[in-house]
Amino acid sequence: MTGVYEGLTVIELADRRNQWAGKLLSDGGARVIQVEPIAGSPGRWCGPFADDKPDPDLCIDYWWNNTGKQSAAVDVAQPAGRDLLKQLLAKADVFLESTPPGTLANLGLGYDAAASNRNLIYASLTDFGQDGPWRDYVANDVAHLALGGQMASSGYSDPKETPIGGKGHHAWHMGCAFMLHGITAALIERMGSGEGQFIDVSIHDACAIGTEAAVPQWMYYGSTMYRQTGMHANPKRQPPLQLPTADGKYMIAVMQNFGRPVWEKLIKWMDEKGVTGELHDPKYQDEAFRMSEYRTGNVIRDAIARLIAASDGEECFHRAQSYNISWGLVHAAEENYDVAHYRQRDYWRSIEHPRIGRAIPYPRGPFACDALGIEPRGRAPNLGEHTQHVLAHDLGMSADAIMALRTSGVVR
Repeated sequence: MTGVYEGLTVIELADRRNQWAGKLLSDGGARVIQVEPIAGSPGRWCGPFADDKPDPDLCIDYWWNNTGKQSAAVDVAQPAGRDLLKQLLAKADVFLESTPPGTLANLGLGYDAAASNRNLIYASLTDFGQDGPWRDYVANDVAHLALGGQMASSGYSDPKETPIGGKGHHAWHMGCAFMLHGITAALIERMGSGEGQFIDVSIHDACAIGTEAAVPQWMYYGSTMYRQTGMHANPKRQPPLQLPTADGKYMIAVMQNFGRPVWEKLIKWMDEKGVTGELHDPKYQDEAFRMSEYRTGNVIRDAIARLIAASDGEECFHRAQSYNISWGLVHAAEENYDVAHYRQRDYWRSIEHPRIGRAIPYPRGPFACDALGIEPRGRAPNLGEHTQHVLAHDLGMSADAIMALRTSGVVR
């Protein structure tokens, strides 16, 4: 299949922070060559590992973040390795790097050195940007979620509980998303000017404007957002809405519709389960009263909790949806493979992994669009799997020259 980034050559200097941007470009059809250390990208060693076997080619986290890429193992700490990278950049459309500010410039690989390729879009992802008083500070993903504000809105309602940072490298993904936006805009601009440009992306900047409602609430209303169990942060503390079902699952139970048709069906359902309580009282026939009591009281909320506790998860979810009640069932990750909705939308992509002798289902991507064609094109590469091809095909090197580089430890 073709994709929106088809025909582009991307050089990605391997790192866990920038790899998702490279994945999105690869999933969009670009040829992404990941230049990684001889021992492998840091992303290959973080785990978990397939079959619990620590191995640079069996890291599941690496598999997901590097679909369809090529791997060239090059030691850029050596002058000969840096020269190989320079040669690749001279032919590339996009360069992704996430080293500390000034690192590549000190090695003769900064943007000025690469500017001889007028087409090159040089995209740098750093913790705090290329300049400013924090430029040399360092932070991991969780620290970024705390400093950016996400953790203040994430976790359980009880203020005594510690905030929780979302898993899955959210801060790095936010930085990569903004990085991809900048690259795409630069590619569009290049269509007219014929020139690339330097893109400076700060993970902290991306996080600071990615706090959902927290910043606008403070700026416009002076309101502080509070963490809410199982729902979005809110200026007012709310009772937990992540409620247990009869079969040990959890339902996200947010009531947004108090109209008569919905209410009558909800009461009938409660009657069947014997959990209605006082909700047959005539005062609950008034929609405004129902809405007010739900917001400020516990009678309706407690009845809903009893109803969910008396129902199995799937029954509860499908019946609520059929009544136009927007409840959602919390699934364990592996349960999503069997969800009929995903199967009908052709969401999963089966990718063969010869090393383990089986195929793995991968998510297609966050949206379906034939014109963009973004989805995994193949498995992540093994360490140094394409070194020979890249040096011979892209740089025109002879077999003897490549062997000499291998012997001296410049490439793998």
